[in-house]
Amino acid sequence: MKRKDIILFMIVGTGFNSKSGDEGFRLLAQKLYSTITKIYPHHVVFFASDRSKETIGYIEELFENDNDEFIFEEDYHIVPIDAIDDFNACFEVFESKIWEFDMDITKEYQIIMDYTSGTKTMSAAMACCGMFYNKDLISVGGDRTTGEVSVGTEIINYQNLYKIYDRFAVIRIRHNFNANRFMACIETLKRIVDLNIEKESFLNLCKAYYYWDNMDFENAYSFLTKVNINQRHFIEIAVKLKKNLKALGIIVNSKSENLKNCYALASLINNSKRRAAEYKYDDAIARLYRSFELIAQIKLSKYNLISSDIDIDVLLEKNVSEDFINYLKKMEEDGKIKIGLTADFLLLNELGDDLGKYYKEHENKIKDLTQKRNNSVLAHGLESQSNEDFENFLQVVVDLALKLDKDMKRFLNETEFSKFDLKLQYNQF
Repeated sequence: MKRKDIILFMIVGTGFNSKSGDEGFRLLAQKLYSTITKIYPHHVVFFASDRSKETIGYIEELFENDNDEFIFEEDYHIVPIDAIDDFNACFEVFESKIWEFDMDITKEYQIIMDYTSGTKTMSAAMACCGMFYNKDLISVGGDRTTGEVSVGTEIINYQNLYKIYDRFAVIRIRHNFNANRFMACIETLKRIVDLNIEKESFLNLCKAYYYWDNMDFENAYSFLTKVNINQRHFIEIAVKLKKNLKALGIIVNSKSENLKNCYALASLINNSKRRAAEYKYDDAIARLYRSFELIAQIKLSKYNLISSDIDIDVLLEKNVSEDFINYLKKMEEDGKIKIGLTADFLLLNELGDDLGKYYKEHENKIKDLTQKRNNSVLAHGLESQSNEDFENFLQVVVDLALKLDKDMKRFLNETEFSKFDLKLQYNQF
């Protein structure tokens, strides 16, 4: 593996702390020199104000005393930094040099940033910049008996920022989870190393909702059962998680087909709402259309009827008119009468069912909505759907769902995804 050239960033203070004048500059130069010789970088970038540039001349002298050279522009260069107490100005100066080296396609550089010297503002800006761009940060410690690090006792401390990066990662995960970007959560979780973070439960949580969002109920339930709801990271969503777990458990394990189907329907309606929240209206309406079909199919099953294989004998038992039976027979295919959404609801109307009556009462509106869906790019056309189209379709589907089962509001509530309360905000620019 090719060794990267080390570039050492150093902020240069004035030397005016406990010492003053020439002695202060020389003392600071000795400390900076010690760091340079310990790291042995390919090149040093000094960030210095006019007042602190004198220090660098003394560093050259120290190299000469050791029969070595420290040549301007070859071994080091100076970046002027005037606003030494302006955080943003300092940050931008450091950032511009990081970009300069990172964007160099001819070489690979390892940037090490020493934030020990300089004003407090310069140090804070360099530390933040290094953290932001994931660069190696160092500080110089040693014997501080006199209040400052004594010359000759310098120790270079590499700052391991994994805890900070992991905490930023958790905040991003919470935001991505609420935005239904579950795979992004999973990829971020893989990089977390802090053992104090409940990584496995987080992974299981995100996998559960990823599968649920894709209507894979069995995998969703399996992963959600592995989440330790009592862990601190999940306290705020624990109540909702329990409801979600209950809903998935019913879909997967209930012996009542009707109950399973109603929970699955509620999941599908909530699924459509999530797509609409992402401005994916064609996708959302495609899910509503399937919900619309499913409502009719669930209700027909209560009459012992299946849309894909209508039993004429059952229709005769229910006193369905001969004309309507003949209408359905025209849809016979491969020896089976297979009917679609419109015929489903017309059949329910023939049976005197409230869902069928609702369909007939709103037939023109529903036909308009379904026609728009048919013209969608995700159906048979190339038209895009709008939020208004979605809201109109959603109203019809929810009205029918509520008529389908008296407990549908509860089903919708229990299948609505858990969301973190994002009280802790991070900089979203």
